[in-house]
Amino acid sequence: MEQTRVAFLFFIETLVVLSVSMVIGILCGTLFSQVLTSLILAALQSDITLKLRLYPDTMLQTVLFFLLIFIIIGLLNVRQLRKLKLIDMLNSDKKTEIQFTRGKLFYLTVAGISIVCFAAAAASMKRYLGILPLASVDVSVKNQTLFLFILFLIAGVYGLFFSLGYLLVLVKQKNIRWKYKKTNLFLIGSLLSKISTTSFMLATISLTLLGAIVSFVFGPVASQWAKGYLDYRSVYDIQMNNVYNSIAEINDLPVIHYQKVKDYIAESGFGIKESVEFELKFLHEDDFFKRRRGEFPVLAISLSDLNQLRTMAGYKEIALEENEFTTQWDQTVTESGIRAELKHMPALSIGGSSYHLSNEPFYKESLGESIFNFYTDYLIVIPDAASETLITATTNFYANTSREMSYEFAEGLSAYAERWFRDEYTALYEKYENDPEFKDFIVVRTGTEQMNNATIASLLINIIGLYLGTILLIICLTLLALHQLSDSLEHKKRYMILQKLGVDSESISRLIFKQIGMYFGIPLFTGFFGFIVLLYLFSLGNVNKIRTFVGSGVFVMNLTVALFLVVVIYAAYFFTTYISFKRNLLRD
Repeated sequence: MEQTRVAFLFFIETLVVLSVSMVIGILCGTLFSQVLTSLILAALQSDITLKLRLYPDTMLQTVLFFLLIFIIIGLLNVRQLRKLKLIDMLNSDKKTEIQFTRGKLFYLTVAGISIVCFAAAAASMKRYLGILPLASVDVSVKNQTLFLFILFLIAGVYGLFFSLGYLLVLVKQKNIRWKYKKTNLFLIGSLLSKISTTSFMLATISLTLLGAIVSFVFGPVASQWAKGYLDYRSVYDIQMNNVYNSIAEINDLPVIHYQKVKDYIAESGFGIKESVEFELKFLHEDDFFKRRRGEFPVLAISLSDLNQLRTMAGYKEIALEENEFTTQWDQTVTESGIRAELKHMPALSIGGSSYHLSNEPFYKESLGESIFNFYTDYLIVIPDAASETLITATTNFYANTSREMSYEFAEGLSAYAERWFRDEYTALYEKYENDPEFKDFIVVRTGTEQMNNATIASLLINIIGLYLGTILLIICLTLLALHQLSDSLEHKKRYMILQKLGVDSESISRLIFKQIGMYFGIPLFTGFFGFIVLLYLFSLGNVNKIRTFVGSGVFVMNLTVALFLVVVIYAAYFFTTYISFKRNLLRD
């Protein structure tokens, strides 16, 4: 038979398998899409109506996509097969890939470099998590740091697996007793028979498995994070404030009156149940000019304004003596961190009067995130008389509506606030309108928009995490299973020779179990080890936010459930491959 005929037969065989796979895949995908639709509708609290729908445009795109892949790979395979002789194809299962010609020093050097790459990857990830929430760090710097982490991680994994085969040969040479114990010599031979392609495959699968575990775990965690963050930031229905750092001169700072905004909301039909206008003050005049990260000043709020905010949020009012002050902290800061900071807090001098820290030195009930100045975690709470002598930094308006706002009204409130401010404070607007930062001088946040955005974000993150994790995990396990099952057919003669040499069936079963266990276990161990490092670095920089937005119990539960699912699916593939491997060997 000519090589061209053989290549054509392979081409037709692959085309038939692809066609059957596409038909089954489209049907299964259609059913699975209904499950995703149900999840989305349930999350949006909509009625669920399941209907089996086939979309011709989507089906056509799927068929064209896979046909394009098939044509490219098929032509490459035909080209390669035409160059092979039939005798070489028949004897291909007898060939091995053990070619360690570069010397011991080379492979040990590669192993050492891979370890250095892992350390560099860990350092890059730690830096990335540190600068990720910082607005002062350019996006390009964050992207470069993330790219370096990915680059170092990939280089480290491939370097490790490239040198792994030689390290196995060293173990084989040094430990003679272990090498000749029972069927270990046969096991090592099977592992090393295709070392170059196996090393590349195991490295690729380990990285893919790491991505699958990360998607499975951090998808639900990030979803819970989005919901918890909503409860943290959306305490009030409406929050408006100005941003002082877009003003160049301190005398231009306005004291804003929101009466027209209140009237607009009241006349909209949604009404105002309760509201408060309050000012945040500079403790010192030169605080106005401190605008670098780490230098932004902590602002002060009067006791009466804070109590109005606490009442609207459902908390009890607090009290201060005439010469006392206290602090209101961000909920994400731990009590130990607060107490450590308060140890170094001096007495305040305002208007010639001295104020010392109260016996109740801090409060940390959630009042939203917009109440604090940039890159600060707390407010100074002072008596009303002391507040009157200070310069106003921002003027704020918080309100709760009588009825739940529609999304359309909430979305249009920002546009109205911009028009209102331009009409009411024309001179200030005309002076700074060409400054890009001044466009966001008035900031509007509504609970309706935040709820909508958080729900969508939570849903998308959850679906993407689970979908991506499932796809990556199936890719990994399918490749491992197919690789081992193809080996079972190629190495059938070797196992038959073992039986003729007197090796019993139980020993052969253990040998098969060890071989498949090595192939399945190495990527699993590598993926889990990489995930543990990433989890440690992530938790190290976000432990307080995890406790606040997710909760330690929920975080651990999501982590446990996700890892349990990965292990169960992995074990199912492993035992299915093990059973199929044995059946292939016993088949005549």
